[in-house]
Amino acid sequence: LAVLFTYETLTDEAYGHGLFSEAMIISSAVSSLTRPSHLAQLLTALAFGGGCLISALSFAAFSSKRFCLLTAVGYPVFTAAFYFFVVRGLHLETSITAVWLEGGLFATVAAGILALGVIDLVQKKSVDAVLLFLWLGGTFCFAAFFNWSITARTFLPMAPAAAILVVRHLRSFQNIGALKYAPLLAAAGVSILITIADCSEANCARTAARLFQERYRAELGKVWVQGHGGFQYYMEQWGAKPFDRKNPQAVQGGLLIGLFSDTNIAQLSTQTVAARSESTFSAVPLVSTFRYGTGAAFYTSLHGPLPWVINKLPSPRYYAAHVR
Repeated sequence: LAVLFTYETLTDEAYGHGLFSEAMIISSAVSSLTRPSHLAQLLTALAFGGGCLISALSFAAFSSKRFCLLTAVGYPVFTAAFYFFVVRGLHLETSITAVWLEGGLFATVAAGILALGVIDLVQKKSVDAVLLFLWLGGTFCFAAFFNWSITARTFLPMAPAAAILVVRHLRSFQNIGALKYAPLLAAAGVSILITIADCSEANCARTAARLFQERYRAELGKVWVQGHGGFQYYMEQWGAKPFDRKNPQAVQGGLLIGLFSDTNIAQLSTQTVAARSESTFSAVPLVSTFRYGTGAAFYTSLHGPLPWVINKLPSPRYYAAHVR
């Protein structure tokens, strides 16, 4: 509290307003406009938490039989809830079935980890158990309800506590030979696959920006870009201007470039578009962390209810439109 008070005071003197309180005000304003129902918010947070801590699932076979049974019963419940309260109203460019099935699985994993914290607290009644319980619960509550949107990065502090709890409640690894390495190999495989997919999509945005820079080099100064993220960053480095939806007339006579399926773009009428071209780029075909229209939204739940998804995915498509 002393650190927060000092930070608030110093930033108020330097900038005329406290940055911590200002961040809370902005977060509240954004959340009031974009946040779904409390139940949908909770299910999405569970899906993000379980997706980020999916490695715990590889150790499930070594937990108690009772815990495995509860997990098996919980999966269809969370899957049904995820479908009816989160996914059913989404517009996706890919199979919605995979999204709610994986959402139910991720939510079950997160609920199981939180349940481990409660079980550990009830069984051990120790200072360590209290610390782990508060560690998990506090981080989850902040990530789910107090941040401006749900993002995978806010669940990272849960990982050490979750790992400790999983290890504390494992059955013995003795007498199973080389199988004791299977959970680690499975966890590593999934982590590497997701990392490759994330890197591939980042490189896709960089490649697209480079192509448009080469193709429309002569029009520099009259190029605007829609959307956010890496693509906007690379385009602005070249000299493209961010499209201002409050002043759409500024782009008249210029070139507007953006990503199809980006939910954060302004739609232009066909009467204002003189000509349009499309370009498709390749990325990892079955795994995504933030491709628009897939339900995967690792960096913010505003674009989807899952941190990553395995599905049949469309290739990223970009457009370039000359505006009258």
